[in-house]
Amino acid sequence: MESQIKELQQLKGIGKVLSRRLVEASYDTIAKVASAQEKGLERIAGMNPQKVRAIVSQARKMTGEAEKNQHTWLEDNSEIKSHQE
Repeated sequence: MESQIKELQQLKGIGKVLSRRLVEASYDTIAKVASAQEKGLERIAGMNPQKVRAIVSQARKMTGEAEKNQHTWLEDNSEIKSHQE
């Protein structure tokens, strides 16, 4: 649980208390926050519509960058394999 709390604290505006509440509500990764419905997040104490939009936007940006970096790595790796053949 502590590692999940620390992961969520990467989001600006999310401290220890709010990250614990997110984990307890099953939003225990940045990816889950990114794919969350705003209404679900607004039910968590301390989350208002403005904060929800801000953290979901950040989470989507972070997960998008992670996916892009993974995709780039996979492309680079496949190029290496094709040159080795």
